[in-house]
Amino acid sequence: MAQQQILKPCPEVRPCPVVAGNGKPASADGPVAVAARDIVYEIDGARLVDGVNVAARRGEFIGLIGPNGAGKTTLLKTIAGLLRQREGTVWLEGNDLAGLSPAEIARTMAVIPQLAPFTFGFTALEVVLMGRYPHMDRFQVEGDAERRAALNAMRLTETEAFAQRPVSTLSGGERQRVFVARALAQEPRVLLLDEPTANLDVQYQLKVLDLVSRLTRDGVTAIAAVHDLPLAARYCHRLVLLARGRVVADGLAHEVLTPANIEAAFGVRAVVYPDPLTGALTVSLVGPRVSERKAAGGARVHVVCGGGSGARVMYELRSAGYEVTACVLGAGDTDRRAADILGVSYVPTPPFGEIDDDVFEAHRALAKAADIVVLCETPFGRNNIRNLEAVADREHFIAVETGPFDRRDYTGGKARALYDSLPIASRCATPEAVVDTVAALVPESVGTESRR
Repeated sequence: MAQQQILKPCPEVRPCPVVAGNGKPASADGPVAVAARDIVYEIDGARLVDGVNVAARRGEFIGLIGPNGAGKTTLLKTIAGLLRQREGTVWLEGNDLAGLSPAEIARTMAVIPQLAPFTFGFTALEVVLMGRYPHMDRFQVEGDAERRAALNAMRLTETEAFAQRPVSTLSGGERQRVFVARALAQEPRVLLLDEPTANLDVQYQLKVLDLVSRLTRDGVTAIAAVHDLPLAARYCHRLVLLARGRVVADGLAHEVLTPANIEAAFGVRAVVYPDPLTGALTVSLVGPRVSERKAAGGARVHVVCGGGSGARVMYELRSAGYEVTACVLGAGDTDRRAADILGVSYVPTPPFGEIDDDVFEAHRALAKAADIVVLCETPFGRNNIRNLEAVADREHFIAVETGPFDRRDYTGGKARALYDSLPIASRCATPEAVVDTVAALVPESVGTESRR
């Protein structure tokens, strides 16, 4: 008898297309617009940035990601010239930033702060017009050209409606968009953004990042500190992951956003997978129970599922730190997709294929190695009833039930009879309850030595 393959997840996530940025900057091999070389910044003896190197080419959109205190904001302020580094050099279009005047810097580079100041007494339009000052003589009054540039920036950021309102009367999100407009009014070639989506609702988060992405296609270089990892993966050409003031990883989204890198930087476990609609990477953080139950004694849980009935159950069990295996899953099955993402081993088959003897025996072997079997609310028919038969000789079962079994029995009662014969120790209504029940039924001391 040929040995049936048990499919384990691929350790590497495939590269995914970037929706807004098309995956590459406008000039992938163009000149370096801004670079921070060997930057060290200290305050009161604490190194907030420690030997960081970052360079962005013309038209590139770089996302700085990392936990709070990683050094993202400090690095941006150093690149902007707002902080003076202890060591290293910032280069702006080939010029040492230290040798440039504030006006020269402002004509080339604009900064959008994380927290927009109130600027009491000024209207939104007046704040945006401040973005034109680097291009004006000292005593020059704003003319038609300045107003056109300011109003165009307000149109792009959808802030025209409150152009005449005092900034102090605006909401945090509205004020943030006004300062985005002010930066655009500068007509910069380099744009630095510190949490540009802070205080913005979902609609304007996407609109602001869409706008930045369009600017990079026109040759503007953007470096942004981004808190939301999926948004960073979706919009940025390249990601730089910082932790404790140092670069942990620098590269394309699929190179940087790996479970190992995320755990090293953020101290949490995560699953990383391509969004089925956009193709961009998305990140799901594993729940806090993983640390509470990290030493689950090597307990292994086998899940009989299919058609999406087991995805949440597998996620909750993996979050709780259990080893998880699954049954036979056909290509295209939602639960198979979830198993791939979560690192759950299963037995693969073609879509809608019947379970032959080799596949059946491979499934039995997986189930036999488990300490307990979870039966999800899976419909059973001719193609998958053998998933139930393969676990019939096991001794410990938990069932997820929210309705009568007859509603999902398409075998003329055969599946119902088999199901009723199983020694089900507990019945649960939710995936969360499954985890609690497994914890109660499988002592932490149970491991591979107890499996028969």
